[in-house]
Amino acid sequence: MTDVRDVTVVGAGVMGCGIAQVAAGAGCDVTLVDISPASLTAARDAIATSLNRLVRAARLTRTRADDALRHIRLTTSLDEPAARADLVIEAIVEDLGAKQALFRRLDGLCRADVVLATNTSQFPMTQVAQHTADPSRVIGMHWSNPPQLMLLVELVVGRSTSEEALRVVREFAARCGREYVVCRTDLPGFISNRLSVALFTEAGRMVDDGVAGPADIDRVARMMFGHRMGPLETQDLAGLDTVLRATTAMASFYGERFEPPESLRALVSAGRLGRKTSGGFYDYVDGEKHEPGTEQ
Repeated sequence: MTDVRDVTVVGAGVMGCGIAQVAAGAGCDVTLVDISPASLTAARDAIATSLNRLVRAARLTRTRADDALRHIRLTTSLDEPAARADLVIEAIVEDLGAKQALFRRLDGLCRADVVLATNTSQFPMTQVAQHTADPSRVIGMHWSNPPQLMLLVELVVGRSTSEEALRVVREFAARCGREYVVCRTDLPGFISNRLSVALFTEAGRMVDDGVAGPADIDRVARMMFGHRMGPLETQDLAGLDTVLRATTAMASFYGERFEPPESLRALVSAGRLGRKTSGGFYDYVDGEKHEPGTEQ
């Protein structure tokens, strides 16, 4: 397998944008692919905004920010970027069938030496790679959200994943300035999601039970446990529809301990999906977070 210079990221959502930004910042040529032109336009704006914030916070120079943006191309066409890539990272919707269909297609488009990585937070590699001719090159590369700020990547080895595929993503993670952990048991949720979903569901149950409001629950996580973000605001950032799919899938495998709380189901049913809809566990006005029912 070759050294990684050209990266294709499939899926221009929150995770795909962040991964593309990090890879470009590490000096890779990056192509961000999405079937939606509108999503790509939004992605370009989101990446530029994120880079500008890092510059204002003195975490990045203007020269490096501009250089990273120049390294990112956007397209709705998968064929040419996949054929050219040294590494493909999938970051599409958390739907197993959609991922399997994409990996089947990538298997035919990419060179035989190219690692196919998935950003799934829950599906076993054996399932994702089920319809590929060479499952040894399929590996999990689960980034923390948001990828441009979080410094740990979870590498997930399937039953067929080769040590060479693991080497490639280890070296790529290090090049991106990320630390990593390796999960060698191919079970749903890996390390991080089994921990985070347990916290998410319990925080939601406390909302259900009226124990405290979202702001106080999140404040405990931040100020007593040292979390950067609380569990409810984190879910709003990730998208409550995405969280509901993840918790439902985890519950189907592990049982009722991961059963989604009623507050989460109700918010998704009402179309309150978090920051992207300006409302979830919190309301969002001009990007500012407010607890529902409080003065804004």
